[in-house]
Parts: sequence; structure tokens; C-alpha cells
Amino acid sequence: MVAARKRQAARYGGLEGGRVRTNADCPSALLEEAAALDKAGAALLAEAAESLKLSARGYHRNLKLARTLADLDGADSVGRLHVAEALSYRGETLRAREAA
Repeated sequence: MVAARKRQAARYGGLEGGRVRTNADCPSALLEEAAALDKAGAALLAEAAESLKLSARGYHRNLKLARTLADLDGADSVGRLHVAEALSYRGETLRAREAA
């Protein structure tokens, strides 16, 4: 986990006056570039956004999570597996909310 935080700190390196240190802090406009989605990951996220009717906020929340999962794997780009895992957590959250 520490290595992932270091990767994020190096990636954002003082952007936005030092306010951006992690993927969670990253504004949407910068996130598209920082995520570095590969073709398969971009295709899956676009397909999911359409089929799940994700809002812009939902799209970017999944993208931030996928970028974090890629950082935990030590990957330079976000792949299809990272996007799929991020989307799977969305499903678990929705199921838990419905059960409550």
C-alpha cells in the first residue's frame, strides 16, 4: 500500500499547488490523462458506462478506483482487469444498499 501511495505522489508531484497527492484528490480533467487506460480497459469502461447508465461522477469514481487498483499492482496503465474489479465493487455496494 505504501508503494501505491508513493507511485501516486510521484505521478501528481505538486500539481494544483500541491493539493493533488492521490487518485482520490485528482480532478476529473486531470484523471483522464493520469489513468492511462489501455484499449481494453477503455472499451470496458465505456461499455459499462452505457449499459449501467453511469453518471459522469460514477464514471470518474470507477476510473479513480481502477487507477488505484493498477497502482497497487504496480502497473503503469489501467487495464481491463483493473476496470472490471472496480466495477465489481460497485455491484457489491449496490447489493448491500438494497439489503439494508
